[in-house]
Amino acid sequence: MKRLHTILISVFALLLIAGALLFTLDIPYAEYVFAAGAVLAIMQAFVYALQNKTDDRRIARLHRLNFVASLFLGVAAWLMFMHNTSWVPFVLIYALIVFFLSLRSPNT
Repeated sequence: MKRLHTILISVFALLLIAGALLFTLDIPYAEYVFAAGAVLAIMQAFVYALQNKTDDRRIARLHRLNFVASLFLGVAAWLMFMHNTSWVPFVLIYALIVFFLSLRSPNT
């Protein structure tokens, strides 16, 4: 299960990076690539938060924050479909939150 989780993270990260790069190059359908990565990120964070409900409130809170952070990617994808350049700050906010959470999460 852990290997599947790692593969899913790699796939959605690749889709997000490719979609953002293609969108900046004005390539058609780039927002669909980014949106696919955003949907996978949201699904992964939601499922992982549900699977790791523990008695430790700190760990559960970290997983919920990760899910909320992934919703920023959904907003960024929506802004891409609207051809609005405000999608960039939402991706940066997501990256900062996930970076912060990676420093706070235990090494498991």
